[in-house]
Amino acid sequence: MHNPGNIQFIKLGEKGNYEHECLEEKGILKLGYKEIDHQKCLDGDWDWVEHQITDLYKTWPSATTSHKNQIRKFYEEPDSTMWITFYNGKLWYCYAARELSLNSDGTKERMTLSGWKDTDSKGNSLFIQYLSGRLTKVQGFRGTICDIKEKEYLLHKINNTQSKELVSVEKDIQSLKGNLELLIKKLNPKDFELFIDLLFRSAGWSRIGVLGNTTKTIDIEFLAPVTNERAIVQVKSESNLATFLEYKSRMGSMVEYDKFFYVTHTPSKDLQNYINQNTEGGFQIWDSKKLSELSINAGLIEWIVSVAP
Repeated sequence: MHNPGNIQFIKLGEKGNYEHECLEEKGILKLGYKEIDHQKCLDGDWDWVEHQITDLYKTWPSATTSHKNQIRKFYEEPDSTMWITFYNGKLWYCYAARELSLNSDGTKERMTLSGWKDTDSKGNSLFIQYLSGRLTKVQGFRGTICDIKEKEYLLHKINNTQSKELVSVEKDIQSLKGNLELLIKKLNPKDFELFIDLLFRSAGWSRIGVLGNTTKTIDIEFLAPVTNERAIVQVKSESNLATFLEYKSRMGSMVEYDKFFYVTHTPSKDLQNYINQNTEGGFQIWDSKKLSELSINAGLIEWIVSVAP
């Protein structure tokens, strides 16, 4: 479990030109500021360093202080500090030893304690696209080193833990799904058919027509306008395995369709076991659990609440 004393973002070189060397070759932190006197930094003579920055870079006082503070962090942050950066579409993090070295080109280095890592505590890659913009926006920092404000969020991601707020929300979502299942099962056949129609329409399908002529057996035909796929949907409030297998056999010869859906909110025990254990490929079976999840995504909660008895 990671619990660093501090977390710092570091940009590894201008335009990331130190990244490959640091992360994949040597396992180091590397700082530019080649002209800055290494020994003065080691000695902690930061007033001298500040004057050198002003002379070399011709900076205003605020910019001079910013440069000095960034260099100072590189030299003085303890080995309990976590360093992070972004590279190759992922978040990387490490801890660095206190010892520093000076390279012949004037760059400075700190060795990592155990290399850079790009996975969480369970081995999952920390892809940038799955991280909050509150954290990843630090990539736009114009300097080299800065504090990480989203420390709690970052550590939850690395430790594969959840905040108490997220745990509470997930419990509420699970409760919502369970209650929606109960309401969906109360829909009469006509409202259940309308509900399925609304689900498909929310996903971009267009209803072409109804092929069946009875409430007990309703076959609805849909078209996906973008891909031109055709689907047929069998809607049955209640169903057992034998009925499903009969439908599957009957529909298997309908080569003009690309997808087949069998939708029932109350499957029998044998059909429920079949649903839990099988993947139908071209035949998708939706039960009340699947329908409750889809209804949330489709924004149909209010409709279900208003229609269900």
